[in-house]
Amino acid sequence: MRKILMLLLTAAMCLTACGKDAPLPEVPVEPEAPPAAAEPDAPSISLPAAVEDPEPETSWEGVPEVTLSLLQESYPVGVQKITLVLDNRSEMEFFYGEHFSCQKFVDGAWQPVEFQDKVFFRDVAWVLEADSVRTLRLDMNALEQPLEEGLYRLTGGGVHLHDTGEWSEPWQLDFRVTAEAQPEPDYAMYISRKPVPTVDGCLVTDRLPVYLINNTGEDGQVLHIPHLERRNEAGGWEEVPYQDNVGFCGTPDPLPAGGAEWSEDMLYLWGALEDGRYRLSYKVGDTFDTEERAYGEFTLYTSEENHGLPLAE
Repeated sequence: MRKILMLLLTAAMCLTACGKDAPLPEVPVEPEAPPAAAEPDAPSISLPAAVEDPEPETSWEGVPEVTLSLLQESYPVGVQKITLVLDNRSEMEFFYGEHFSCQKFVDGAWQPVEFQDKVFFRDVAWVLEADSVRTLRLDMNALEQPLEEGLYRLTGGGVHLHDTGEWSEPWQLDFRVTAEAQPEPDYAMYISRKPVPTVDGCLVTDRLPVYLINNTGEDGQVLHIPHLERRNEAGGWEEVPYQDNVGFCGTPDPLPAGGAEWSEDMLYLWGALEDGRYRLSYKVGDTFDTEERAYGEFTLYTSEENHGLPLAE
């Protein structure tokens, strides 16, 4: 038995030694992939520079001493009515019409804003008398789509010179449409953008011409008790007191639909006034008890040797 165990042990050792020296099967080796080529850099694309809006033209003076402007320089989205103010400070009479077109500034160019189908204008000529102010309501509902935010331009047919029979160049006025802007008030006041001249602290003209605007479509009322304020250095408004012995009647006057011209004797009411920015207001409304006010601003300016007067800012 012992011999048999020894023989078995010897055979096992032989088998183990033979297995150790046996060659291993060959495993195919895949060749290494060549390094990936670097992707070429994408060509740089230069984006076009953003086109800035042009400086808006908020007043038109295509005829000497005649100024056209809009009641406001900005309007809300979807504005329906815009008031055109025509100010004739000349001694000549002019005519004007209702025609206008609208454009929007898009991608560096003025693009037309189309009207709705079958929109037409009355072929009438309104009179703009010498030394007078008139208003014209422009209907934005006639356009194909409500106005969205952006810069717009209105173009009209100009004014007709009564004496020569000629038409001026078309008038153009710009305005912005923004979400923050407010619609035009029912009652407003227009005062010529030209400042009131003074010489050596004295007013060259005693009376300040104003135009009270009534956009309600119906007759209203105005209490002709003028309230004058002056802007201080902090940007606030300070009341200017009346002269002694100045009194008023407390009865309102009619304010017809559209508006009416008025004027105030500044020297009589407030005496000598310093140069600066002023705000005038009146109580206006549909009834006698209204607390609504119409405001207008103007500048007192000391002329320099009568070399002309710049426009007020």
